[in-house]
Amino acid sequence: MRALALFALLTACGGRGTARHGEPCRDDLECARGLCVAGVRGDSAVCTISCAADSECPRGWSCHGVTTRNVLVCAFGSATPFDPGR
Repeated sequence: MRALALFALLTACGGRGTARHGEPCRDDLECARGLCVAGVRGDSAVCTISCAADSECPRGWSCHGVTTRNVLVCAFGSATPFDPGR
């Protein structure tokens, strides 16, 4: 899954804008939860949330995709399992 390559784009930290989870964004300041990340639902950046488990993500999203700041985030779809044999 190319999202795991996650050319994730986290910009300035901690916005409190009005854009909700999954909505398009240009930077963190536009997102209600403060994370604007590219690669978690297609190539364009969308607002998402940090997580530690799938249960913290909205339905249809899963916890994975480490960003350039070493943060796990909710990404659309199922996480790709780690395969040490590859």
